[in-house]
Amino acid sequence: MKFNLFNRKSGKMINPSTKVYRKQIIEGFSIPAIIHNSNYFFVDLDVYENGRVQCWNFEDFEHFKKDVQRGWVSLNVPDNEEISIHGLGSWTIQNGNWQFNKETFLDYVKELIKYLNPRLENIYTYSEKKINGIRIGENGNGTIYKEKTPNDFFSNKIDGESVNLFYKTNDVFNLVKANVFADGSLELSRLESPITLNIEEFERLVHESVLLTDIPIGSIVHIYGLGKFSIQETHYITSIQDKLLEIKDIQKQLKGEPTTIEFCRQVHQKFLASPTKNAKEELRIAYESIPTHQRMYVGDMDTKDIEVRMIIYGDQEIENWSHYILAKERGEELPTIIVPKPNDEQNDG
Repeated sequence: MKFNLFNRKSGKMINPSTKVYRKQIIEGFSIPAIIHNSNYFFVDLDVYENGRVQCWNFEDFEHFKKDVQRGWVSLNVPDNEEISIHGLGSWTIQNGNWQFNKETFLDYVKELIKYLNPRLENIYTYSEKKINGIRIGENGNGTIYKEKTPNDFFSNKIDGESVNLFYKTNDVFNLVKANVFADGSLELSRLESPITLNIEEFERLVHESVLLTDIPIGSIVHIYGLGKFSIQETHYITSIQDKLLEIKDIQKQLKGEPTTIEFCRQVHQKFLASPTKNAKEELRIAYESIPTHQRMYVGDMDTKDIEVRMIIYGDQEIENWSHYILAKERGEELPTIIVPKPNDEQNDG
Protein backbone atom coordinates (compact mmCIF):
# COMPACT_ATOMS: atom_id res chain seq x y z
CA MET A 1 0.00 0.00 0.00
CA LYS A 2 1.40 3.40 -0.98
CA PHE A 3 1.84 5.86 1.87
CA ASN A 4 2.70 9.54 1.21
CA LEU A 5 3.64 12.37 3.55
CA PHE A 6 3.50 16.06 2.71
CA ASN A 7 6.73 18.08 3.16
CA ARG A 8 5.59 21.64 3.97
CA LYS A 9 9.00 23.12 3.20
CA SER A 10 9.36 21.69 -0.32
CA GLY A 11 5.65 21.47 -1.02
CA LYS A 12 6.14 17.92 -2.31
CA MET A 13 4.83 14.51 -1.32
CA ILE A 14 7.32 11.96 0.05
CA ASN A 15 6.82 8.24 -0.30
CA PRO A 16 8.91 6.23 2.24
CA SER A 17 9.08 3.13 0.04
CA THR A 18 11.66 1.00 1.88
CA LYS A 19 9.96 -1.07 4.61
CA VAL A 20 11.73 -2.36 7.71
CA TYR A 21 10.84 -4.29 10.87
CA ARG A 22 12.65 -5.54 13.95
CA LYS A 23 12.18 -8.36 16.41
CA GLN A 24 12.19 -7.53 20.10
CA ILE A 25 13.08 -10.06 22.80
CA ILE A 26 10.73 -9.85 25.79
CA GLU A 27 12.03 -11.86 28.75
CA GLY A 28 9.72 -13.92 30.91
CA PHE A 29 9.10 -16.92 33.16
CA SER A 30 6.93 -19.99 32.60
CA ILE A 31 4.78 -20.99 35.60
CA PRO A 32 2.17 -23.74 36.15
CA ALA A 33 -1.57 -23.11 36.40
CA ILE A 34 -4.93 -24.51 35.28
CA ILE A 35 -7.24 -23.31 32.53
CA HIS A 36 -10.90 -24.04 33.30
CA ASN A 37 -12.67 -24.18 29.96
CA SER A 38 -15.55 -26.60 30.71
CA ASN A 39 -12.77 -29.05 31.72
CA TYR A 40 -9.59 -28.49 33.72
CA PHE A 41 -6.45 -28.26 31.61
CA PHE A 42 -2.97 -28.07 33.08
CA VAL A 43 -0.93 -25.34 31.39
CA ASP A 44 2.25 -23.32 31.75
CA LEU A 45 1.54 -19.59 31.76
CA ASP A 46 4.22 -17.42 30.16
CA VAL A 47 4.67 -14.22 32.21
CA TYR A 48 6.56 -11.39 30.49
CA GLU A 49 8.42 -8.31 31.69
CA ASN A 50 5.96 -5.99 29.91
CA GLY A 51 3.09 -7.30 32.05
CA ARG A 52 1.51 -9.62 29.50
CA VAL A 53 0.59 -13.21 30.45
CA GLN A 54 -0.13 -15.98 27.97
CA CYS A 55 -3.13 -17.90 29.34
CA TRP A 56 -4.67 -18.99 26.01
CA ASN A 57 -5.77 -15.34 25.98
CA PHE A 58 -2.91 -12.90 25.42
CA GLU A 59 -3.87 -9.33 26.18
CA ASP A 60 -2.50 -7.27 29.10
CA PHE A 61 -2.25 -7.58 32.87
CA GLU A 62 -5.66 -6.02 33.54
CA HIS A 63 -7.27 -8.58 31.26
CA PHE A 64 -5.25 -11.33 32.94
CA LYS A 65 -6.53 -10.23 36.36
CA LYS A 66 -10.09 -10.56 35.05
CA ASP A 67 -9.29 -14.04 33.70
CA VAL A 68 -8.14 -15.07 37.17
CA GLN A 69 -11.12 -13.46 38.93
CA ARG A 70 -13.68 -15.12 36.64
CA GLY A 71 -12.00 -18.52 37.05
CA TRP A 72 -10.73 -18.93 33.49
CA VAL A 73 -7.29 -19.16 35.05
CA SER A 74 -7.75 -21.54 37.98
CA LEU A 75 -5.36 -22.34 40.82
CA ASN A 76 -6.78 -25.76 41.61
CA VAL A 77 -8.77 -28.70 40.33
CA PRO A 78 -11.65 -29.70 42.64
CA ASP A 79 -11.59 -33.20 44.09
CA ASN A 80 -13.36 -35.81 41.92
CA GLU A 81 -12.79 -33.71 38.80
CA GLU A 82 -10.56 -34.57 35.85
CA ILE A 83 -7.25 -32.93 35.00
CA SER A 84 -5.99 -33.10 31.41
CA ILE A 85 -2.27 -32.67 30.76
CA HIS A 86 -1.49 -32.01 27.10
CA GLY A 87 0.40 -34.83 25.42
CA LEU A 88 0.54 -36.86 28.61
CA GLY A 89 -2.87 -38.04 29.83
CA SER A 90 -6.00 -37.41 31.85
CA TRP A 91 -6.83 -38.37 35.44
CA THR A 92 -9.57 -37.90 38.03
CA ILE A 93 -8.01 -36.50 41.19
CA GLN A 94 -8.68 -36.41 44.92
CA ASN A 95 -7.06 -35.06 48.10
CA GLY A 96 -6.01 -31.85 46.36
CA ASN A 97 -3.76 -29.47 48.31
CA TRP A 98 -3.16 -26.26 46.38
CA GLN A 99 -0.68 -23.45 46.97
CA PHE A 100 -2.55 -20.31 45.85
CA ASN A 101 -5.87 -18.54 45.95
CA LYS A 102 -6.76 -15.81 43.45
CA GLU A 103 -5.32 -12.96 45.52
CA THR A 104 -2.02 -14.65 46.37
CA PHE A 105 -1.55 -15.87 42.80
CA LEU A 106 -2.01 -12.39 41.37
CA ASP A 107 0.50 -11.10 43.92
CA TYR A 108 2.93 -13.83 42.81
CA VAL A 109 2.60 -12.92 39.14
CA LYS A 110 3.02 -9.21 39.96
CA GLU A 111 6.25 -10.03 41.81
CA LEU A 112 7.54 -12.00 38.81
CA ILE A 113 6.87 -9.02 36.53
CA LYS A 114 8.55 -6.67 39.01
CA TYR A 115 11.58 -8.96 39.23
CA LEU A 116 11.90 -8.86 35.44
CA ASN A 117 11.08 -5.15 35.23
CA PRO A 118 11.91 -3.48 38.59
CA ARG A 119 10.69 -0.03 37.53
CA LEU A 120 7.61 -1.43 35.79
CA GLU A 121 8.48 0.52 32.66
CA ASN A 122 6.80 0.10 29.26
CA ILE A 123 3.96 -2.00 30.64
CA TYR A 124 1.81 -3.14 27.73
CA THR A 125 -1.76 -1.91 27.28
CA TYR A 126 -3.89 -4.02 24.98
CA SER A 127 -5.92 -2.61 22.10
CA GLU A 128 -7.98 -4.84 19.87
CA LYS A 129 -6.62 -5.31 16.37
CA LYS A 130 -8.99 -5.86 13.47
CA ILE A 131 -8.48 -6.31 9.74
CA ASN A 132 -11.61 -6.08 7.58
CA GLY A 133 -13.69 -6.46 10.73
CA ILE A 134 -11.95 -9.67 11.83
CA ARG A 135 -10.29 -9.69 15.25
CA ILE A 136 -6.60 -10.53 14.98
CA GLY A 137 -5.17 -12.56 17.85
CA GLU A 138 -1.54 -12.94 18.81
CA ASN A 139 0.41 -16.02 19.86
CA GLY A 140 1.98 -15.39 23.26
CA ASN A 141 3.77 -18.71 23.66
CA GLY A 142 7.38 -18.09 24.58
CA THR A 143 10.45 -19.96 23.38
CA ILE A 144 12.23 -22.01 26.05
CA TYR A 145 15.94 -21.32 26.16
CA LYS A 146 19.11 -21.75 28.15
CA GLU A 147 22.17 -19.53 28.17
CA LYS A 148 25.23 -20.79 26.31
CA THR A 149 27.43 -19.18 28.96
CA PRO A 150 25.46 -18.88 32.23
CA ASN A 151 25.76 -15.59 34.15
CA ASP A 152 27.20 -13.86 31.08
CA PHE A 153 25.07 -10.78 30.34
CA PHE A 154 25.73 -11.09 26.60
CA SER A 155 25.42 -14.88 26.45
CA ASN A 156 23.80 -16.40 23.37
CA LYS A 157 20.51 -18.21 23.83
CA ILE A 158 20.10 -21.90 22.95
CA ASP A 159 16.46 -22.52 22.03
CA GLY A 160 14.46 -25.55 23.05
CA GLU A 161 11.06 -27.19 23.31
CA SER A 162 9.45 -29.22 26.07
CA VAL A 163 7.15 -32.12 26.93
CA ASN A 164 5.45 -33.09 30.20
CA LEU A 165 6.53 -36.22 32.11
CA PHE A 166 6.45 -37.64 35.61
CA TYR A 167 9.71 -37.83 37.56
CA LYS A 168 9.59 -40.21 40.52
CA THR A 169 11.31 -39.27 43.77
CA ASN A 170 10.66 -41.69 46.64
CA ASP A 171 6.87 -42.23 46.50
CA VAL A 172 6.01 -38.89 44.87
CA PHE A 173 5.51 -38.33 41.13
CA ASN A 174 6.64 -34.84 40.13
CA LEU A 175 5.06 -33.37 37.02
CA VAL A 176 8.18 -32.09 35.30
CA LYS A 177 8.93 -30.21 32.13
CA ALA A 178 11.45 -32.12 30.02
CA ASN A 179 13.22 -29.38 28.08
CA VAL A 180 15.07 -30.39 24.91
CA PHE A 181 17.69 -27.94 23.61
CA ALA A 182 19.29 -27.38 20.23
CA ASP A 183 22.74 -28.37 21.55
CA GLY A 184 21.48 -31.88 22.32
CA SER A 185 21.21 -31.42 26.09
CA LEU A 186 18.08 -31.97 28.17
CA GLU A 187 16.81 -30.48 31.40
CA LEU A 188 14.12 -31.50 33.86
CA SER A 189 12.53 -28.30 35.16
CA ARG A 190 9.42 -27.43 37.15
CA LEU A 191 11.51 -28.63 40.09
CA GLU A 192 13.12 -26.67 42.90
CA SER A 193 16.51 -27.60 41.43
CA PRO A 194 16.45 -28.37 37.68
CA ILE A 195 18.38 -31.45 36.50
CA THR A 196 20.62 -31.36 33.41
CA LEU A 197 21.29 -34.59 31.53
CA ASN A 198 22.05 -36.02 28.08
CA ILE A 199 19.89 -38.35 26.00
CA GLU A 200 21.70 -41.47 27.25
CA GLU A 201 21.08 -40.51 30.88
CA PHE A 202 17.50 -39.62 29.99
CA GLU A 203 16.91 -43.04 28.43
CA ARG A 204 18.43 -44.73 31.49
CA LEU A 205 15.92 -42.95 33.74
CA VAL A 206 13.14 -44.11 31.41
CA HIS A 207 14.45 -47.70 31.58
CA GLU A 208 14.58 -47.49 35.39
CA SER A 209 10.97 -46.13 35.52
CA VAL A 210 12.17 -42.92 37.16
CA LEU A 211 10.83 -40.97 34.18
CA LEU A 212 7.41 -42.28 33.20
CA THR A 213 3.87 -41.52 32.12
CA ASP A 214 1.79 -44.34 33.64
CA ILE A 215 1.44 -43.97 37.40
CA PRO A 216 -0.55 -46.18 39.79
CA ILE A 217 -3.96 -45.33 41.23
CA GLY A 218 -3.49 -43.62 44.58
CA SER A 219 -0.16 -42.06 43.57
CA ILE A 220 0.66 -38.59 44.87
CA VAL A 221 1.40 -36.07 42.11
CA HIS A 222 3.33 -32.93 42.99
CA ILE A 223 3.41 -29.86 40.74
CA TYR A 224 6.14 -27.54 41.96
CA GLY A 225 4.76 -24.04 42.35
CA LEU A 226 1.10 -25.11 42.21
CA GLY A 227 0.14 -27.96 44.56
CA LYS A 228 -0.37 -31.69 44.86
CA PHE A 229 -3.11 -34.32 44.62
CA SER A 230 -3.60 -38.07 44.40
CA ILE A 231 -4.82 -40.12 41.45
CA GLN A 232 -8.33 -41.54 41.75
CA GLU A 233 -8.80 -42.82 38.18
CA THR A 234 -6.83 -42.94 34.94
CA HIS A 235 -8.69 -42.07 31.72
CA TYR A 236 -5.88 -42.25 29.16
CA ILE A 237 -2.12 -41.93 28.98
CA THR A 238 0.54 -41.55 26.31
CA SER A 239 3.15 -44.30 26.60
CA ILE A 240 6.63 -43.37 27.79
CA GLN A 241 8.10 -44.93 24.63
CA ASP A 242 6.00 -42.58 22.50
CA LYS A 243 7.20 -39.63 24.59
CA LEU A 244 10.79 -40.75 24.09
CA LEU A 245 10.19 -40.88 20.32
CA GLU A 246 8.65 -37.40 20.55
CA ILE A 247 11.74 -36.07 22.31
CA LYS A 248 14.00 -37.56 19.65
CA ASP A 249 11.81 -35.91 17.02
CA ILE A 250 12.24 -32.56 18.80
CA GLN A 251 16.01 -33.08 18.68
CA LYS A 252 15.79 -33.69 14.92
CA GLN A 253 13.64 -30.59 14.43
CA LEU A 254 16.04 -28.40 16.41
CA LYS A 255 18.91 -29.67 14.26
CA GLY A 256 16.98 -28.93 11.06
CA GLU A 257 16.46 -32.61 10.24
CA PRO A 258 13.12 -34.11 9.10
CA THR A 259 10.97 -35.41 11.95
CA THR A 260 9.15 -38.75 11.66
CA ILE A 261 6.00 -36.82 10.67
CA GLU A 262 7.80 -34.89 7.94
CA PHE A 263 9.51 -38.03 6.67
CA CYS A 264 6.18 -39.86 6.53
CA ARG A 265 4.66 -37.00 4.50
CA GLN A 266 7.53 -37.33 2.03
CA VAL A 267 7.00 -41.09 1.74
CA HIS A 268 3.26 -40.51 1.31
CA GLN A 269 3.89 -38.17 -1.62
CA LYS A 270 6.31 -40.71 -3.09
CA PHE A 271 3.57 -43.36 -2.94
CA LEU A 272 1.01 -41.07 -4.57
CA ALA A 273 3.45 -40.33 -7.41
CA SER A 274 4.22 -44.03 -7.95
CA PRO A 275 1.92 -46.38 -6.02
CA THR A 276 3.65 -49.76 -5.66
CA LYS A 277 3.66 -52.49 -3.01
CA ASN A 278 7.18 -51.48 -1.97
CA ALA A 279 6.14 -47.83 -1.64
CA LYS A 280 3.13 -48.92 0.42
CA GLU A 281 5.38 -50.91 2.76
CA GLU A 282 7.75 -47.95 3.08
CA LEU A 283 4.76 -45.79 3.99
CA ARG A 284 3.65 -48.31 6.64
CA ILE A 285 7.10 -48.34 8.24
CA ALA A 286 7.33 -44.54 8.16
CA TYR A 287 3.83 -44.08 9.62
CA GLU A 288 4.33 -46.61 12.41
CA SER A 289 7.61 -44.90 13.37
CA ILE A 290 5.70 -41.75 14.39
CA PRO A 291 4.76 -41.45 18.08
CA THR A 292 1.20 -42.81 18.30
CA HIS A 293 -0.27 -39.61 19.76
CA GLN A 294 1.16 -37.53 16.88
CA ARG A 295 0.16 -39.66 13.88
CA MET A 296 -2.95 -37.53 13.31
CA TYR A 297 -0.71 -34.67 12.19
CA VAL A 298 0.48 -36.50 9.05
CA GLY A 299 -2.41 -35.15 6.99
CA ASP A 300 -4.26 -31.85 6.99
CA MET A 301 -6.62 -30.57 9.68
CA ASP A 302 -9.56 -32.08 7.82
CA THR A 303 -8.52 -35.66 7.05
CA LYS A 304 -5.70 -36.00 9.62
CA ASP A 305 -4.11 -39.45 9.08
CA ILE A 306 -7.16 -41.20 7.59
CA GLU A 307 -5.89 -41.13 3.99
CA VAL A 308 -2.55 -42.65 4.97
CA ARG A 309 -4.28 -45.29 7.09
CA MET A 310 -6.58 -46.19 4.19
CA ILE A 311 -3.55 -46.77 1.96
CA ILE A 312 -1.79 -48.93 4.55
CA TYR A 313 -4.65 -50.78 6.26
CA GLY A 314 -7.56 -50.64 3.84
CA ASP A 315 -10.57 -48.57 2.80
CA GLN A 316 -12.49 -49.47 5.98
CA GLU A 317 -10.31 -46.95 7.86
CA ILE A 318 -12.57 -44.19 6.52
CA GLU A 319 -15.13 -45.35 9.10
CA ASN A 320 -12.88 -43.80 11.78
CA TRP A 321 -12.92 -40.36 10.10
CA SER A 322 -14.82 -37.81 12.20
CA HIS A 323 -16.66 -36.45 9.13
CA TYR A 324 -17.81 -39.97 8.21
CA ILE A 325 -18.95 -40.75 11.76
CA LEU A 326 -20.91 -37.48 12.02
CA ALA A 327 -22.58 -37.96 8.62
CA LYS A 328 -23.56 -41.51 9.57
CA GLU A 329 -25.06 -40.35 12.88
CA ARG A 330 -27.11 -37.69 11.04
CA GLY A 331 -28.22 -40.04 8.29
CA GLU A 332 -26.52 -37.86 5.67
CA GLU A 333 -24.67 -38.90 2.53
CA LEU A 334 -21.38 -40.46 3.60
CA PRO A 335 -18.22 -38.61 2.54
CA THR A 336 -15.57 -40.41 0.50
CA ILE A 337 -11.79 -40.33 0.18
CA ILE A 338 -10.29 -41.96 -2.91
CA VAL A 339 -6.80 -43.38 -2.48
CA PRO A 340 -4.78 -45.17 -5.18
CA LYS A 341 -4.02 -48.88 -4.98
CA PRO A 342 -0.52 -50.19 -5.71
CA ASN A 343 -0.19 -50.79 -9.45
CA ASP A 344 1.63 -54.10 -9.06
CA GLU A 345 -0.90 -55.22 -6.44
CA GLN A 346 -3.71 -54.69 -8.95
CA ASN A 347 -1.78 -56.64 -11.59
CA ASP A 348 -1.36 -59.54 -9.17
CA GLY A 349 -5.13 -59.69 -8.86
